[in-house]
Amino acid sequence: MKFLKKIIPANARLQLRVFQKNLKDLSSGQRRVLVGKNADKIDWPSQLKLSQPIKSNNYSENKIHNLRLATSHIETLVIPSERILSFWKLIPKPVKKNGYKKGRNLIGDGLSIDYGGGLCQLSGILYHLSLIGGLKAFERHPHSKDIYTEETRYTPLGSDATVVYGHKDLRILNPLDQAISFKFEIKEQEIIAHLCAEHPVTPHELIFEAIKKENYNKAIVLRKIGKELELISEDKYERLK
Repeated sequence: MKFLKKIIPANARLQLRVFQKNLKDLSSGQRRVLVGKNADKIDWPSQLKLSQPIKSNNYSENKIHNLRLATSHIETLVIPSERILSFWKLIPKPVKKNGYKKGRNLIGDGLSIDYGGGLCQLSGILYHLSLIGGLKAFERHPHSKDIYTEETRYTPLGSDATVVYGHKDLRILNPLDQAISFKFEIKEQEIIAHLCAEHPVTPHELIFEAIKKENYNKAIVLRKIGKELELISEDKYERLK
């Protein structure tokens, strides 16, 4: 494997992984994954909404640009009952030629600057709102590290969903008995996500439990279903040194 990495360019390996993932979808019967866009204008009312602050830094303008570009590819999509939204089936690869600008990304051991910075906030708020709306995470990956303190944290630990093109996707299954769509408002210091549908969507209470261990933080996410508690995730995050 190490020998192949030396002789096969990184971009070629990435394209191979994307091809293998698409092939796996077909062979496993995952034709429920939505890959196209609905051309009709969607005008459903917002049934649930969730907002998060956009933290100010040297790349804030680029992040807002990337968020607006990416959300434009989601807002035209109708997600019927029992179908799956795939983040990377809808949003183009985060590179310069696709219109993205450079921004901050959490990669490996820390923050770095690369094209598409800010997309993880979009996938995170989409995941968080989906849980509130009773949707199911068909595929979701937490960040490996926790870069925030309790004073700087702007969203609960465990509500994140990292996305890495060709490696990690966010896939949301709509188990509701009606079709839904998502809409977004991108402001200078705030992103607002709306879950839209023709009929009301019952919000579900989420419980986030953060546990500080010696070398890492642990996050447990539970969702109330009637009188029962559903375990959504149990993740470990290394703390940045």
